[in-house]
Amino acid sequence: MKRIFCLFICALIGVGVMAPSAFADNRQLLGTYRDWDAFKLKKSNGEKVCYMISIPKSASPKSLKHGNPFLTVSHKPARKIKNEVNFVVGYNFKKNSRVTMTVDKKRKFRLFTEGDGAWGDDVKADNAMTQAMKRGSNLVMRGLSGRGNNTSYRFSLSGFTAAHNAITKACR
Repeated sequence: MKRIFCLFICALIGVGVMAPSAFADNRQLLGTYRDWDAFKLKKSNGEKVCYMISIPKSASPKSLKHGNPFLTVSHKPARKIKNEVNFVVGYNFKKNSRVTMTVDKKRKFRLFTEGDGAWGDDVKADNAMTQAMKRGSNLVMRGLSGRGNNTSYRFSLSGFTAAHNAITKACR
């Protein structure tokens, strides 16, 4: 069921975020690598986007509705973007708040928020987060919802490196 949900989210990313003329886009599953799926998207304007996506293993507090959170890493060669980390929760974060990503309880990163998404501050931060995720086994994202609730999501990094290798090869 989670795999179907993940594929559904991937379709939404292509239709809602990455593809203004979605019906002309061509999406290809590069592979499923344990807890990560890798995709190559060829947009109608010829631009290639390669991305990998995962959904959390757990969310807390359990008493809240958490939307449909997911984490992506993207390469967009035409725009010279590599390793763009994006965390989407499906509800708005508190305005001007930060999300904390902790890899294996030791490496911490802060992401800025806008609406229901969070991103690294710059290329250097994205590259550092990606390298930590390659070396890690799990990560936790913590944020503050627009209603003031502290939320957290645990992701597995099993398959991360293989999925990253797949999108890197596909978007050279």
